[in-house]
Amino acid sequence: MGTAPRLAFLVAALVSGVLLAAPPARPADLTGTWRGPITVDGQTAEFTATFSENGYFLYTYENSLGLVHTVELSGPGQIQFAPPGGGVMTLVVVSVVKRPDGIAYVLRTSFERASGGTLEQQYVSEEADYALTPEGLRMRIVRRPVSYLGDKGGSTGGAQNARIVEGLLKKRP
Repeated sequence: MGTAPRLAFLVAALVSGVLLAAPPARPADLTGTWRGPITVDGQTAEFTATFSENGYFLYTYENSLGLVHTVELSGPGQIQFAPPGGGVMTLVVVSVVKRPDGIAYVLRTSFERASGGTLEQQYVSEEADYALTPEGLRMRIVRRPVSYLGDKGGSTGGAQNARIVEGLLKKRP
């Protein structure tokens, strides 16, 4: 056998060995779109969560120009944009903890807008946990909002009660 056929045979054998040694894809991994009912303050609503091929949450937002952007939340960082209706929205990814059975995030969002001499400020601290179970993707989000509305006379508002969002999502084909 010549050098070229031996090399081709060796490459084919290596590729086959790598493919056979690779762990099989788990059908229950995070990748893809998950949808299902969630409970918020005793009310039920539908929720959709989408995860990248790397298993990270995909955050989708629309800016003031109507353009839709999707960002993979794979590590600490910041996204800032002008949403429809004005103001400035800032999303800070404080931490991302990836586990074999899921992923957890700590996020901080802020929104600020000035209109007619009034400054509106909203802040939300969010702890999100997504865990794979035999039944589906269990999600739990604890949101802690704070709002302020102020003018020359001072500001009003403050911390509000924490809101807990829970649900069991099913993977969409």
